[in-house]
Amino acid sequence: MSVTPNQCVVYGCANMPEADGVTVGGAPDLTKRVSFYDIPSAMEFDVVSSSASDASGPTVQICGRDSTGVIQYPAAITLTGTTLIANSFGGQSFQRLIAGMTSGVTSSTHAFGTFTGTQVTALIGTAPVGDVAVIGHTRVLSGNHAQGSTQTSGTTPPTMTLKSGDGSTIGALTYSGLGLIILITGGTGAHQLRMISVPYASGAYGTDVVAVNRDWDTPLDSTSVYSIGYGMLFDILPNPVTAITRIFATSQADVPGGSQRVFYEKINWINTNSSTALVNAAMEVLSESGTLPSGALLDLALTKALDDTQTSANRQTLPTNGDSSALVFVTQPSSISVIASPGSLPNGNSASVAQGGWLRLTLPAGTTVYEGTADLRVTGATT
Repeated sequence: MSVTPNQCVVYGCANMPEADGVTVGGAPDLTKRVSFYDIPSAMEFDVVSSSASDASGPTVQICGRDSTGVIQYPAAITLTGTTLIANSFGGQSFQRLIAGMTSGVTSSTHAFGTFTGTQVTALIGTAPVGDVAVIGHTRVLSGNHAQGSTQTSGTTPPTMTLKSGDGSTIGALTYSGLGLIILITGGTGAHQLRMISVPYASGAYGTDVVAVNRDWDTPLDSTSVYSIGYGMLFDILPNPVTAITRIFATSQADVPGGSQRVFYEKINWINTNSSTALVNAAMEVLSESGTLPSGALLDLALTKALDDTQTSANRQTLPTNGDSSALVFVTQPSSISVIASPGSLPNGNSASVAQGGWLRLTLPAGTTVYEGTADLRVTGATT
């Protein structure tokens, strides 16, 4: 079976503290996802699970910047299964989500553990059994009927066909709608949660058709009612994700006249296809939207070995490969071929086949505030 776009996933690593002075990097961690998804304006968020079993047990917590730029850490919310909790997190609104976490984490270093004392320890409890969404209360689309869906087939990822004309709404959104969450609110397949996984690109898979992150448990039909909004999706498959983080979200430039600052973050690309490798694989940060401030640079270096476990003393210390050799950073956008043997992104959906990469963000003194997204891409050949 061919590798489809939704099967190439960017995961995190063991240490992603988003704080200075502590260890970063380490082994691939398939319970952590990396997110750059934007919110066009400040809004409150709703919380819901795809499973009725996620009631009175699992919890979810987020942190992010409010409209003034201050990071807010509202208390965790206890899920109520498929019953949506509107305007969650004490009514706190966010201009930008930085991190999120569900219960079931394995250690206090998960997600934003170093942001805020012991709050994280409360989430080492019951893990959700369904997908969990933190979705903007102000929806992009709501109450419309789908025209059906498809499952993975050949080189085509699973899709959903929207109501006629809704594709133009998705295509007009920042970042071509990538990262928007779909909630099936009624009809066939009710309560399912999916995320748009491939930029809409003017209907690359058909008019009003969007690609989603995985196959539907129950295929949709004309009775299926959907709602689409900004947010975060903690998907249960192909790996149960319990933490999502927006890397470089707390990196700050020095004051004008001060020193240049350089920050490092580690990510991992994994091919979750069960049987087929992605050959001649290459990675890049295809674009930053909007354009980085003058003088700021985003570079990428790939690790020499799969399943690289190398750490760095802190996010402002230059990391190395696992054999202590220098990483080769390339200014983005620029495609970098996989250098780890055998030069492909192997199948297997495990840390052992993860291609690691270090991102380097250079901020000259006085760099202006930047709000933008990065498009992390992988390319290759498949059968």
